Amino acid sequence: MKLKTWYLFLVIIILFGCSFYIVNLKFDKFYRVNGINNDNRVLIEKYLDEKEQSYLIDNQISIDLFIDYIEYNDFHLENYQYYNALKATNRYRQIENILETGNSLATRLGYLFNNQSFQKAKLLIDRDLELAFLNEENFNFDYIDIYSTLAPLYAQKDYSYIQDGAEYVLRLNQMGIQTIDDLNDTMDMLTTAYNQKSLHQLLTTSLPENAHIVYNPYELSTLVDNMHYIGHYEPKGLLLVQDIPRMRYAMYLQSDAYHALLKMYQDLSQNFNGFLLKEAYVSHQDLSAKQVGYNESQLGLTITVTQSQTTYDSFSQTDMSKWLEDHAYEYGFILRYPQRKASITNHTYNAHIYRYVGKSLAKSLHESQMTLEEYQSQTS
Repeated sequence: MKLKTWYLFLVIIILFGCSFYIVNLKFDKFYRVNGINNDNRVLIEKYLDEKEQSYLIDNQISIDLFIDYIEYNDFHLENYQYYNALKATNRYRQIENILETGNSLATRLGYLFNNQSFQKAKLLIDRDLELAFLNEENFNFDYIDIYSTLAPLYAQKDYSYIQDGAEYVLRLNQMGIQTIDDLNDTMDMLTTAYNQKSLHQLLTTSLPENAHIVYNPYELSTLVDNMHYIGHYEPKGLLLVQDIPRMRYAMYLQSDAYHALLKMYQDLSQNFNGFLLKEAYVSHQDLSAKQVGYNESQLGLTITVTQSQTTYDSFSQTDMSKWLEDHAYEYGFILRYPQRKASITNHTYNAHIYRYVGKSLAKSLHESQMTLEEYQSQTS
């Protein structure tokens, strides 16, 4: 009796297995695929081979994530995430370019990073660096933030910033900047201040032993002298000086300095006549080779003033000069080279030269009788 029961149980199992096999043959294997319908089922069976169909089913990939690419020759289902990441940037107009770039990224990153390849791709794509990675063999993921800050300085499809970046890192290392965070912070300042050409000139020029590069010449308190070098720096936002008597028509200052000078001139003119702007911004192209990079006039914040019908040397004795020494700070200017400070500024007293540093700092320096050099020495 027990034997018959066992045989009966075996027959039932065999019949159930056969029934399951027959049903499974007629079963839709794509039923777990989200978004499947009769139209896209035809496309899947036509354009995906057995391996890709299995990949689709096993990973339960939604149809809408790849259907736009399926009819293209270069489409590979396993790379659909790369395609979609590239498409989302709106930087690619043609699907063929999306597929080509996505396939190249998947291949190269897969070789280098295996399971982390898509995460690396996202990192590149989010920073618009995928083409630089594909075109430059020396691409270093450790410098990806540096590349991101350098790239806007270069023309489109000019990926030489990868090589330049490596050169700049080496130079900054030699200057004592070692950690990646410090390198990133320094490069942020440099790319804010300098353009492609001036940055290259700055970081490839050999300096005297005691001279240092100025990373942030856009700061109002920037010190430029024979120990602080700005290379071919060209300030942004220069304005043509207008409505102020001047030696030449084409004279320029940074915006804040110009507006402060205009206000100071208007107030000064209520009591004095003959104010004359003698010098303002000076381009590195107009300086001697020895002065380039070491001349404060390159900042667009320094002015040289005088009074018409007064000799240049006697200006310091005029009431206008005394008024400027007493009131210039109210407008954000300081007398750049005051009396009894030559040993600190390395410059003899000069009543003509004023420097815009902003109202707050100018007031502080005026009240403390400090020079810009003394201020920098305290804050460094």
